[in-house]
Amino acid sequence: MLARTFWDKRGLARRMAVAILAAFAAFVFVAGPANAQRRNKDKQKTEGRVLSTQVGELVLKVQEALQKDPPDNATALKLINQILAKKKLTPYEKAIAYQFKGQVSYALNNIPDTIKSWEAAIATGALNEDEINSLTPNIGQLYIASGKYVKGATMLENWLKKGGKANDRIHLMIAQAWLQADKYRKALPHAEAAFRMAKPKKKKHFDILNYIYHELKMYGKQADLLEQEVSIWPDDKKIWRGIASLKQQANKSREAFEINKLMYLNGMLTKPRELVALAQYYSYYEVPYRGASILEREMNAGRVPKTKKNLVLLANMWRQAREYDRAIPVLTAAAKIAPDGSLYEKLGEAYYAEEQYDKAEQAFRKALQKGVKKPGNVHVLIANSLYERKKSHEAIKEFQKAVKYPYSRKTAKGWIKFINGEFEVARRQREFRAKVKLDECKNQLDRKKRMGAEFLEGVGEITPECKTILAKEEARKKALKKARKKAKAS
Repeated sequence: MLARTFWDKRGLARRMAVAILAAFAAFVFVAGPANAQRRNKDKQKTEGRVLSTQVGELVLKVQEALQKDPPDNATALKLINQILAKKKLTPYEKAIAYQFKGQVSYALNNIPDTIKSWEAAIATGALNEDEINSLTPNIGQLYIASGKYVKGATMLENWLKKGGKANDRIHLMIAQAWLQADKYRKALPHAEAAFRMAKPKKKKHFDILNYIYHELKMYGKQADLLEQEVSIWPDDKKIWRGIASLKQQANKSREAFEINKLMYLNGMLTKPRELVALAQYYSYYEVPYRGASILEREMNAGRVPKTKKNLVLLANMWRQAREYDRAIPVLTAAAKIAPDGSLYEKLGEAYYAEEQYDKAEQAFRKALQKGVKKPGNVHVLIANSLYERKKSHEAIKEFQKAVKYPYSRKTAKGWIKFINGEFEVARRQREFRAKVKLDECKNQLDRKKRMGAEFLEGVGEITPECKTILAKEEARKKALKKARKKAKAS
């Protein structure tokens, strides 16, 4: 019932794309080359880590351009290119220039050139370990932000292994990168680390871990995680739906049903498909009356459309609940808009269950007019409706129509045999009663003959009924005798 899980990768991917850039913007920090130079001037006064007078003057101009409000990135870039165009630059001078160029390129949203510049700065070999460790995570994050997920995630992992300082943002970004590359196992430890380190925990920490647990079928851990999440955000319908979906997947559909009931009582189920699904849950768990009541109420409120499909569902639930009188108006409305006669057939069955046999017959005949898959069965139902109204001869005619169809032939023949048997029993009963009455009349006649002269008026008189019966019997005998003579003569 809950076929579509709420852990939708496409939706999660869109959220993560925004999160990657946001996390990068929050985390990225480029130590200006001059700042780095000043920071290290006392402990790093080795040969080659100084700037020439000409380069130093240009670097100061670059800094002045970048310190303006807003920064003059165009002038800064022009000055940086002048530095890089000079011949006989030392590796350290190149490293300073490339770091500045990366910083300006990032400000200009030129991500490819930012990566290229910072990698060129590291490639000069003039940067110390701290400076390399400052640039490396930024480069890795930029690779991820530009869609090179594996390269960026690998770079950040190597940086962490070499002693890089981790935080929940870095781990979350690595997890997101591996997730985009469909490497769920690689994403898992980083998502868990981000979750542990995050204080306070936000939806994004739950969402990515939920998604990974789901994809790796780690439903137990996912259930525990959702329970933590719902305790923080008890009004979030998406979380409750996730718990219900997990229960369903774990073959705990009864628990899923209870969760849906709780969501409905708290006003969380508002969409037509959600409300219809809840009604179906009630039907499945043999509580059709409650399900039908909810569905009817939501239809009347306009939250569930009165489509043919929904009307049929409602009618079926009323029938399941044996509330045929409530199913009849629903089926009547649905049958009128149905393209065939199947719903008129169901309507006839509802009338039949209510012992409204004449209306049942009318509905069944409309079903035949609009067309049904098995008309033979409908003829049987019409015949049953006639039989219940003591119209046995008409019923036999309908059963005879049903005999023409292989699937209804056996049933129809059985009924025909049964009704003919009733006819035969009735005939024999009539013959028996007639014989008993004839014997009684003969006794009256014999009694009168025995009394002879002693016969008194009003005593032992033959009744008018018996006189008629005896006359008919005498006429029958004479006709029989005449017929025999005629037969003998011929």
